[in-house]
Amino acid sequence: MPVFNTILAVPTEVRNQVADGDCILMVTSDGTPYKIKIADLLANSSINSTTGGSSTTSYPAGMALWLDNGSLTDKSGNNRNASPIGVNSPSVATGIDDKQVLRWDGTGRQELQIPPFLSNTTGATLYCVCTINGGDNYNLVRTFSIDDYWKFVSVSGYFGTFRNSRYEGYPSGMPSTGNHLISIHASATDYEVVVDTISKGVQQSSYVPGDRFRIGVNDKVFNGDIALLLVYPQYTQPGSTSDLGVRSTIKSIYPSLPFS
Repeated sequence: MPVFNTILAVPTEVRNQVADGDCILMVTSDGTPYKIKIADLLANSSINSTTGGSSTTSYPAGMALWLDNGSLTDKSGNNRNASPIGVNSPSVATGIDDKQVLRWDGTGRQELQIPPFLSNTTGATLYCVCTINGGDNYNLVRTFSIDDYWKFVSVSGYFGTFRNSRYEGYPSGMPSTGNHLISIHASATDYEVVVDTISKGVQQSSYVPGDRFRIGVNDKVFNGDIALLLVYPQYTQPGSTSDLGVRSTIKSIYPSLPFS
């Protein structure tokens, strides 16, 4: 049996996010020590899965919110279910790749809310699979009481998700039509929006968890579908193992998205 000659100090640091290179030390049944990278563990484990045909696809575990398949029920296991504000709710329809989606028709109030759930976090990452059917402006997720747009009539965004003020004219070239994966990566210092696989540039920013979580906010009426909304309660670097694990799963479920 292996002999451990190094005594490790008891850790006192508490963190609520991890880096791809962080490891867990493990021991086999015969006492042999080894280590597993956190990113590899997350990329190969999940708390839920989506099955299509004969294969099973999984998102990396640890999400704070998971809405898909036209349902308002949170599949993350955290019971963060969405509810309509007022009497109207987006309808359930068949959308991208014949999957069930939540559909906004661009008229009236179809806003959803979830009690805010990101307090005490130092970063967050959001993935949204959406179909945009036109319109001069729209907003898909708002986390603070500011006048922000995911797309303004100028075609640029005025993003304020995970912030307490909006960016002016960022990101540029937001989509007006079509199926897309839009992700937001927010840390204490950096803010980046990625549309499909195209980064819209890194902004210097302070992360703000916000005091609300609203979907399809009424003052920026959305015309289109949301197929997936996935939120992780930490910053994920675009292009990292964890980010690519999420993206590859999304692409396997929604193959018509415009990236490989």
